[in-house]
Amino acid sequence: MHSHGIVLRSLRYGDQQVILNVFTETSGTVPFIVRLPRNGKQGLRASVWQPLALVDILWEPRLRMNFQKPQEVTLWQPWHDLPFQPVKTTMGLFLAEFLSHALASEQENGALFDFLVSSLQWLDAAEERYANFHVVFLLHLSRFLGFLPNVDDWTEGAYFDLQAASFVRARPAYPFYIEPAEAALVQKFLRMDYRSMRAVRLNRNARRRALELIVLFYRLHIPEFPEIKSLGVLAEVFE
Repeated sequence: MHSHGIVLRSLRYGDQQVILNVFTETSGTVPFIVRLPRNGKQGLRASVWQPLALVDILWEPRLRMNFQKPQEVTLWQPWHDLPFQPVKTTMGLFLAEFLSHALASEQENGALFDFLVSSLQWLDAAEERYANFHVVFLLHLSRFLGFLPNVDDWTEGAYFDLQAASFVRARPAYPFYIEPAEAALVQKFLRMDYRSMRAVRLNRNARRRALELIVLFYRLHIPEFPEIKSLGVLAEVFE
């Protein structure tokens, strides 16, 4: 089996192995266990283990194995800015952690894979005004996971029901909803792409609030979706 993939998570296992969770183009999320090279190429190979690395991976699928053992893992496309610019790097670590949970059980989904790659390529190339990228990205990601809100249901004064993933006129009876002022911002971002999002300015408190609500939104729709540890670090970068 040969596929392009996106590294979502890497974890050292002993001195000579690393566990990689990779969202592949052909097979969805696949866990691999990889032996680290002992020769002088280890420094070059280290880029393959980085979160959100775009890789080429070759393996022989073994259905009863907890971890697949790849025959070869190489960089597919290198990043130019994402691993080196501090704000982008922190944003990337947050997104990698988020995606590792959101896509943990995801099967083959070519449209989702293309969305992820093209979105990350946009972030890598962006030179300015990308502070709201992760907000727009995560809202649009819900389209591919089956709970995209219908913006056509929004009207002035509507609430956003996080549990039902819909805009409603009446305040829900349970606490998982967003007040009309913030709900209007949700529908605005859902109508935007990465270029048009620049028209909306969020201060650090509003952006952190938006991300906390998005995490809650995903926790309501994906079983066992945890708290995101890197959310606090991301907030500090935008202080």
